[in-house]
Amino acid sequence: MMKQKLKLRDLENEEFDNIKEEDLKEEVKFEINKDVFKATFTCHGKKTILLNKKLSFNGIEFNYSVWHCKICKKEYLDSEQGRRLEKFWIIKRSLEENLITIERSMNYDGKTYFFRFPKELTKDLHKDDLVDIKLLTPDGKMFLVEIKHGK
Repeated sequence: MMKQKLKLRDLENEEFDNIKEEDLKEEVKFEINKDVFKATFTCHGKKTILLNKKLSFNGIEFNYSVWHCKICKKEYLDSEQGRRLEKFWIIKRSLEENLITIERSMNYDGKTYFFRFPKELTKDLHKDDLVDIKLLTPDGKMFLVEIKHGK
């Protein structure tokens, strides 16, 4: 038992990149705080600094922040910035037209234009889900639609 504690203590001092599955001798349970990825990150024993970065693609500019280590120059994203960057990549990929596309007829009920999703895409949707629609072009012809599960 004492050897395992020493082994685990030795692992605490190593960087997590170097830990292999065979180094772990027992199952460890832990909780992750919901705000753990919202604070500054520590790298090389020092706090990282917040830097603003910018990406652009086809005239769309995307500003985001990273936590930067002055020593090794690694950059870390917190959970919020990671989600924002992921959405930018989705938009970029859709503009590159490397996606599976579905063409649907537009319907009109006398007041509103709408379209229907194919049933193959709706099997996990529910009536209480919310639809988040973001306008991508000023002419109102390109949208990003995200379905969020309701409560």
